[in-house]
Amino acid sequence: MIGMQWIALFFALVTMAATAPTQAQSWPVKSVRFVVPFAPGGLQDVLARLVADKLRPRLGQPVIVENKPGAGGDVGAKLVANSPADGYTVLVASDPGFTTAPALSKDPGFDPVRDFAPITGVMRVSFLLAVHPSVPVNTLPEFVGYAKARPGQLNFASTGVGMPHTLAMELLKQTAGVNLVPVLYKGGAMAAQDLIAGRVQAMFGTWVIFGPYVQSGRLKAIGVSSAARSAKAPDVRSIAEQGYPGFEVWSWTGLLAPAGTPPVAIARLTEETQAVLASPEIKERIFALGLDSVPIISPAAFGEQIKVDVAKWAKLIRDANIKPE
Repeated sequence: MIGMQWIALFFALVTMAATAPTQAQSWPVKSVRFVVPFAPGGLQDVLARLVADKLRPRLGQPVIVENKPGAGGDVGAKLVANSPADGYTVLVASDPGFTTAPALSKDPGFDPVRDFAPITGVMRVSFLLAVHPSVPVNTLPEFVGYAKARPGQLNFASTGVGMPHTLAMELLKQTAGVNLVPVLYKGGAMAAQDLIAGRVQAMFGTWVIFGPYVQSGRLKAIGVSSAARSAKAPDVRSIAEQGYPGFEVWSWTGLLAPAGTPPVAIARLTEETQAVLASPEIKERIFALGLDSVPIISPAAFGEQIKVDVAKWAKLIRDANIKPE
């Protein structure tokens, strides 16, 4: 009887060993869902569909994009965090919104680090610090000096406490020790229009929005938020090189799966997505959108970046005395 049990166990182990590689190689066996936590037509939606379209033939399965907007992205993130950890549901996350959720919400319904398995970054974008020509400065040190001589008299356009434009300005305020007054807008387009009209004095914004006005002289760009200069504005010095080393603000979009997703699924998604992003066609499309391709990094390195961003924004929000809602 004991001999028969050992024989049965032996054949079971052989069967498992033989089928394990097959199971690993078979992923995916059905469609993959990309959850975009914002409305259709936005930047994250465009990027998700761009990548999904190129992933379909590489994975051999449909890659479906679903929009689940609400609560600044928290609704979609919570949905993915609570989905089966099988590799078939992927979040198209954006920083800072995704990484600021724990600091800005009393109960976002998910933890950016604990509840997700990082796959890869998709894109990132830096910001220009622009001022209206009526502000008599041409460099960041001049702007800081001008603002310090007029505490509380200069204002800046804000699109909400969790938005990257506003967080970049809050970081500059804390780093440089200046007192600027926020003027709240419902959207970036309206805020930019008021900056161009001179109704506000300063604002962080992307090259896509500010570039034409900087080139025409209707705005002055006095700094860029990336650690190094931007390829789109090589003549604009970074804030870091103008006396504030360590200052760096990016907004990024990346892919994450629910925590516990099998490593084989993460590895396949990472490999195929990074191959898509490395193609000249996709690089050109991303650049045409005013964005930057992300450096190719491992899921582990991407996860470490998320941890750094969560801690960075939490400290900034706490120091700025911004209360969670």
